Amino acid sequence: MSADAIVQKYSTSLFAAGEDNKNAEQLASELLQINKIFSQSDVLAFFNSPFNTNDNKVMVAKSALEGKCSPETFNFMIKLVQNERVAFLSQISDSLQGLIRAKSGETDGVLSVAGEVSAEFKSQVEEKLSKQLNKKVKLTVQKDPSLLSGYKISVAGWVFDDSAELHLNKIKEEILKRGI
Repeated sequence: MSADAIVQKYSTSLFAAGEDNKNAEQLASELLQINKIFSQSDVLAFFNSPFNTNDNKVMVAKSALEGKCSPETFNFMIKLVQNERVAFLSQISDSLQGLIRAKSGETDGVLSVAGEVSAEFKSQVEEKLSKQLNKKVKLTVQKDPSLLSGYKISVAGWVFDDSAELHLNKIKEEILKRGI
């Protein structure tokens, strides 16, 4: 089974448990906090070590989590440890966050830029995209050294390109068409 399939399977199952009990957001929040602890290098080394028995790993997870999270999250984490899937915890947490945002009509995207952008510009772009896509769009700004100027936006399977490269290519095509 591929890593993406594993992540999807586990995040979907926890999301379904949360939807059944109407506490999906709480489960996602708990998983986010647990991920911060379980992603520390020494903790990951313990759970990924072939020298620690599965029973030892389960015992440590139970003692660390018992009474500190909801029963659904506790059982989910124990199942992750038993199935040796702790390495996927960060991706599962991200996927679960995405499922919750999708349910509430939100979507994430990436705003790739050549240089710095103001918070005002980012919020204007988010607002325009939200109206176009009929979803609340939340963008993450990422510097792209391949861009000379302008920006590209990737959101909900779409790419919006307003880069210098695109405009230069359009000018080039126009010149070639006219035979100048």
